[in-house]
Amino acid sequence: MQPRRKQPPITIRSERALKRLRILTSGGRSQAEVIEEALDRMPEPVQNAIEQRRAEIEAILDRVDRTTIMSMKEFDALEYDEAGMPR
Repeated sequence: MQPRRKQPPITIRSERALKRLRILTSGGRSQAEVIEEALDRMPEPVQNAIEQRRAEIEAILDRVDRTTIMSMKEFDALEYDEAGMPR
């Protein structure tokens, strides 16, 4: 932890958060200690969230029988006649 004079000030924009912070610091703990403890409890952010989500979707799609999915051309042939009118 840095000495108090070298730390940037903490700006709290939410009244609700400010009230909770006052309650949590009333026992003598500093704002920085309370905030650091809250941050330590949060899960670590996923570094490659997009890639991880894409892998999850691909895993789901691998379980789907893709041979039963029609192309738009096949769908149009079933749903519309030669003049483009619905069947």
